[in-house]
Amino acid sequence: MGVLDKRKKKRDPGEIPMASTSDVAFLLLIFFIVMPMKADEIGLSLVLPGKETKENTVKVKQSNVATIKISYNNVITFDKQPMPLAQLEQAIRDRLLANSKTVIILETHPDADYGMMVACLDEIKLSDARKVSLKTTKI
Repeated sequence: MGVLDKRKKKRDPGEIPMASTSDVAFLLLIFFIVMPMKADEIGLSLVLPGKETKENTVKVKQSNVATIKISYNNVITFDKQPMPLAQLEQAIRDRLLANSKTVIILETHPDADYGMMVACLDEIKLSDARKVSLKTTKI
């Protein structure tokens, strides 16, 4: 018979192997189903105000209010006392231990850095404060 010709089968350079396409599609499907569930666990949940009605308005005693102010030059004050960002979490925790009904008001100047406001919100979240109000100062 003769020697069999062993010819190398040349692959077309433009050919893409399709064997793992279904695996990749399945993994992408799982990723896009699971990720929205994880997004709920990240961040600070906020209840944004709707229409102002008498039902939504809550009166709070001044003794139950702690105010964090961020000035136009990013100086933080907690109850009118200047405070570095690093000490804010502990100050809020101390205030909450003294009075569990404390409402934290974060008042930010419109010219302050947005990152400073977010950093203060992070500190509020780390302190386990559950009653938070956001406010913008008037110019």
